[in-house]
This record gives sequence, structure tokens and C-alpha cells, in this order.
Amino acid sequence: GLALGWSHDTLNRAVFPTDGGQQRVSAMATVPGSDLEYFKLSYKHQQYFPVARDVTIRLAGEVAYGDGYGDTTTLPFFENYFAGGVKSVRGYEDNTLGPRDSHGDPFGGAGKITAKAEMYFPVPFIDDVKSIRLGTFIDAGTVYDDFDTGEMKFSAGLSGEWLSPFGALAVSLAVPINAGDDDDTQSFQFSFGSGF
Repeated sequence: GLALGWSHDTLNRAVFPTDGGQQRVSAMATVPGSDLEYFKLSYKHQQYFPVARDVTIRLAGEVAYGDGYGDTTTLPFFENYFAGGVKSVRGYEDNTLGPRDSHGDPFGGAGKITAKAEMYFPVPFIDDVKSIRLGTFIDAGTVYDDFDTGEMKFSAGLSGEWLSPFGALAVSLAVPINAGDDDDTQSFQFSFGSGF
């Protein structure tokens, strides 16, 4: 296959940025005539805005889509996109949003949309702690084969990040706003490492 990517970074620092942005574009396609002919495109963006001393707003989003071409009619299932979890839509279990198979298990989809709005602030009553920050957030997202705005899932909650001696640790306490009966929800989540 062929793959192309582009990224641009204007963050003021790599850890706990307070200003600037970061974006990535990627595209890949299999070679025409391959057993499976398909393509995938994605765009990710995050932007930080300082709004007051030690208070920062982060807006982030991702749009991704893939499909078959030639004799391949759809994106192969093993290339499907997934969402849900602490790094995409908090309050829902990892990789559980979107279409499901005949057994009710998450199957992923040919497209993905996620969006986040988060406000970071320092730990109250503790001065000069630069390795910990708290936040409040709203997340939204869906995975789909046929896009339907009614399938967007939303959550809101509180987050905490700690730059520990062993790496970054993120925790969140989220409330899924419009979870359905079939959705796998998870209010408390954590992850090691940071990712964009």
C-alpha cells in the first residue's frame, strides 16, 4: 500500500501545553489490482487557548473515513475505525461506539467523528504544582457505516492528569449523556501515556 502523512505543531510545550495547536493528516491506499482495494483518510486537530492565569481551554477533533474501490465494495472489517474510551469519548468503554455484529459485539465502522472541549485548571489550594492539572470536559463522537447525527454519543465530566516519574497518567469521571440500552458505559477510566 501507499501512505502519506503531514503534521504541523505549534504547541508552546510538549507536556501540558497552554497555547498553540497540533494537526495531522494521513492518507493510505492499497495498490490498484491488490486482492483488497481500499483507502483510508484521517484528520486530527487540537488547539489550546490560554484564557486566564493557569486556565487553558483545549478543543480537539478527529474525522476519519475509509472505503473500498475497484472490486472491493467496502472497507475491510479489519481496517474499521473504533471510538469510545478515555482517549476518544470518555464515559463509554474503549472501542465500543458504533455498529455491532450479530452477537452484539462492537464491530467498528468505515467512518469516525470525535470532538472534545476541555478546560484545564490547577489543583485548588496548592501552589506551584506543575505536574498535576484538573479539568472539566464535554466529549462527543460516533463510529458509523452510514452517518446519522442521531447516533452521536455525548459525555461530560471531570478529568485529572499527573506527570508521574513513570509517565503521564490520565483519569476521568464521566457521565454518558445519551447512552442507549446497548451502550457499554464506564464512568471511571484511566490511561497511561498521552496521545494525540
